Amino acid sequence: MIIFAQLNQGVDNPEWKGSILAVVFLSGPGIYAFVRWLLDGPRSADPWDKEVERGLESDEAVPLCHRCLTPHSPTADFCPQCGATVGQYTNWLPYSYIFSVGDTLRLGTAGQFHRTTLTVLGFILFALAKYAVFAPLYWILLFQRRSSRPPPPLPAQSLSAP
Repeated sequence: MIIFAQLNQGVDNPEWKGSILAVVFLSGPGIYAFVRWLLDGPRSADPWDKEVERGLESDEAVPLCHRCLTPHSPTADFCPQCGATVGQYTNWLPYSYIFSVGDTLRLGTAGQFHRTTLTVLGFILFALAKYAVFAPLYWILLFQRRSSRPPPPLPAQSLSAP
């Protein structure tokens, strides 16, 4: 749409109009072929067998926290062990959503996550989108944690009683 609007406004050179129209019409079949290639590609097998599927759908199935794998109530909004947001509708409730955002941003500065360029970029953009004014402060904390080395492991404690 933008291309067609530019064709009608201010572009008086007929060669320029012709080249834009040629690119638009020649890219159409290419895009169609790419979409067909994606849709006709091989499908991956379902990783769950029927037994696992029945177990997940049974009434005795207990939800687990995604962070610490502690069982929790299906109606819980937060994990009783680690405090992570685990509720099915937590991100849709206005009050609980604030805690969910805070939990995510805290994970970026103090938590343990797989640090790649993509995840760090995600934390940078998420902070900018949510708290634009405070985003530079968050970025400083994020990069301080990223550049610092992880703390040394704690010494093993003896199991014998004193």
